[in-house]
Formats: sequence, C-alpha cells, structure tokens
Amino acid sequence: MIKIINLSKYFGKTRILNNINLEVEQGEIITLIGTSGCGKSTLLKCIDGLEKPSSGKIYIDNIDITSKNTNLNQIRTRLGIVFQQFNLFPHMTVKQNITLAPIKVKEMSKNEAEFVAMELLEKVGLLDKINKYPDELSGGQAQRVAIARSLAMKPDIMLFDEPTSALDPQMTMEVLDTLKNLAQDGMTMIVVTHEMKFAKEVANRIILMSHGEIIEQNNPTEFFDNPQKQITKDFLESVNL
Repeated sequence: MIKIINLSKYFGKTRILNNINLEVEQGEIITLIGTSGCGKSTLLKCIDGLEKPSSGKIYIDNIDITSKNTNLNQIRTRLGIVFQQFNLFPHMTVKQNITLAPIKVKEMSKNEAEFVAMELLEKVGLLDKINKYPDELSGGQAQRVAIARSLAMKPDIMLFDEPTSALDPQMTMEVLDTLKNLAQDGMTMIVVTHEMKFAKEVANRIILMSHGEIIEQNNPTEFFDNPQKQITKDFLESVNL
C-alpha cells in the first residue's frame, strides 16, 4: 500500500531523514517511536505530501506521489492526517467541521455528509456534541472530533502525529480507545506516539527512529522483549521498559 525507497529530507544543510526504506501493507498498524527531533513527524508529512522529499520515492498503491505528473491533491483524499493540535475551525460547529471537506472536496451532498458526520460522531462517542463549538469541548473530545473529520473523507490510510501529546492522562485514554477501535476495523494506520503501552497492545510493527534513520523494527513482542540494537535497548531503558 505504501512503499518508501531511499527517502531523504534536508532543511537547508540539516539532514532530517536519511535513506528511509519502508513498506506498509493494507490493514497494517505501524507505530513510530523515538526521541523528539528524530524525524518521525517529517516522515509522516512526506507521506502526506505536506513536505517534499529531497531525494527518494514514495508510492501509494504503486503511484509515485513524488512525481511532478501525479495529482497530489487527488492522492491526499485517500490519506487522513491528525496532528497534535486539533486544528478545528473555531467558528464552526462540530457538524460543520466534519461536513465541510466532504461537501467541498468530494462533492458529497449536504444530507449525506451530515449522515456520515452523525455515524462517525457516534463511533467516537460524541454524537451529543454535534452542535457544539470547539471551545465547548475538552481536549480529548476535540481530538476525537478531529479524527472523525479525517474519517469523513473515507481515507484508505490514517496518519497520526502524536495525537495525545497535548492531553492529560484521562483524555489520552479517550483518544487511544478511539484508535484501538479503528485498528479493530482494519484501518491502515501509521501512528507517531510516545505511548509505549498503546504501541505494545495495538501495533503490528514498531519502528524506532533516531537521527533521521530507522534503527530497528519488529513485532511488539520481539521489539520490547528482545531488542537487537544497543540504541533500542537504551531507548527502552529511558522510557522505563
């Protein structure tokens, strides 16, 4: 579904990503972990087309999204991305936030978009907030609305960039439970996270990044119980695992 070949990214002379090679299969759940500044978020942005790679290729279902001949906007309708900050439109209700893009981008009828919004809000446990404004929501609720908004575009792949980093423990659990439900539904996901317990429970594969490189990747049992690289061992010790 996703294939990344020799991907590198520079900002000026600073190398952020170095020769990344990665494949993600349909329905797979990948968690990206590592210290801040190791390139995790930049990798997600390159996959979504928000950042242009300095070199290398990214394929989504065999379509080279780095090619100048590719309609990137069309490809991005198949990708949902949720950031640390919720980025909801403050002057719009929850329903309006969720229905805006399906109506404008996918030319969905208003009635259909509102039906989808109701379905998704019920899925994330927030149907009763459909007519509320963002400033009337808790942080966890706002992040779940942001997830519903991305799902309203009916993406094939969801990208999450530390979706719980700005939340307190209770709100974090609300959002992680939503991601677990998506995993059970078979959604293909790449999740940048510092939540090791979540990674251990949900991921098919855990990837440790350091200094813009993939250091080690494995299934959760092998990754946590039998790390192969010293960098991995040191990282796990630093997070008390």
